[in-house]
Amino acid sequence: MTEIMVHRFTEDDLPAVTAGLGLRAPDVFRRRLRHQAEGGLTCFVAWLGETPVGYVGVNITDDRSPDEMIEARGYALVEDLFVEEAYRRRGAARALMLALEAHAQAAGMPGVILDTGTNDSFAAARALYRSLGYVDQENVYLGGWSDPDHPGVHFVDPLTTWLKPF
Repeated sequence: MTEIMVHRFTEDDLPAVTAGLGLRAPDVFRRRLRHQAEGGLTCFVAWLGETPVGYVGVNITDDRSPDEMIEARGYALVEDLFVEEAYRRRGAARALMLALEAHAQAAGMPGVILDTGTNDSFAAARALYRSLGYVDQENVYLGGWSDPDHPGVHFVDPLTTWLKPF
């Protein structure tokens, strides 16, 4: 069985990532690479052999966005943990989160914070976070965002915040 490998997302990865992680629009990954080059955001890709199977980003500091500063509360902020459905339950999400946590610790962050959905489709994600030592802050709120690839498309979901101090 091939082992899941995780490394920092690079420009060289872009063709494989945009082809392999097809549920995300290619422009998402281009924007993330630009944001990473500007500093603050670090992105990781999980690979199964030559196939990209998952992605996660972590904001260490983003003082350009007051919303993110407030949301992060001084912690490293997880951005968009995603694993292609065909590759779920093989350890990719865990490997991505462990790489993210090691990066956050090396950057001197006091811990990691994230939010996740409250409906049943997020049950596996919540179980993963719990198994990694994250604690649900039990503060359900409505989170909203717009899809830059689809102007006029907006999302609002009930979310809960999870925190893992180091």
